[in-house]
Amino acid sequence: GGPRGWQGSLRVGNRSSSETRWSGRVDGTHNELGGRSLSVGGTVSFRPDPRWELSVTPSYIRSIEAQQYVTALDGGRSETYGTRYVFARIDRTTWSTQLRATFTFMPDLNLDVYAEPFAASGRYHDYGELLQPGSLARLAYGTSGTTVELLPDGSRIVTAGVSDFVIRNNDFNVLSFRSNVVLRWEWRPGTTMFFVWQQSRQRRQTISTPVGLSDLWGSLTEPGSNILLLKASFWIPVR
Repeated sequence: GGPRGWQGSLRVGNRSSSETRWSGRVDGTHNELGGRSLSVGGTVSFRPDPRWELSVTPSYIRSIEAQQYVTALDGGRSETYGTRYVFARIDRTTWSTQLRATFTFMPDLNLDVYAEPFAASGRYHDYGELLQPGSLARLAYGTSGTTVELLPDGSRIVTAGVSDFVIRNNDFNVLSFRSNVVLRWEWRPGTTMFFVWQQSRQRRQTISTPVGLSDLWGSLTEPGSNILLLKASFWIPVR
């Protein structure tokens, strides 16, 4: 079953024909289980010069999901057909920014740049199993005769009746940075050269430390890969 709730959104922006374009949005949700979310973002795009176009699209999301599915385990009650459907609450935070730039050196030579630093974190807590199909209610581990032991690695040993089972640590803290730099040169009609530089950086940890705005810039120093590509397309006349 899904909880009842509400959602609302607000959008603002100027005319799409403006030399400097901007827009903003705010989205919010709330439900009967106490789950809620707030999403804020926007875009600014402008042309400081006829050959330049720049845009930035920042985004922030803060959410609490009260009924997040985690896993299915054997040994459940007959009401759930012998399977434990494990749920939890999760607190999530996400920051991201998309940066785009285009520069035209001449009609047949231009440069495109795209970069996106990203940071996200999530903390799982209040684990429990579904009581019966189609229901919002669940048996919270640590109550009604069940026990929970938190291990040093963040996983949990749950005792329910005569059964013991382990729920692995699902917390996460992720930083990533992706970018593409493309130089396009049409050096003769129908023949185009592409010089491409791609970066892919990422770090993932099973910790619940909330990310902040400063983690976006920290993602630029994470380990990753650099790829250089050269591509050429030729037009071959065929009669």
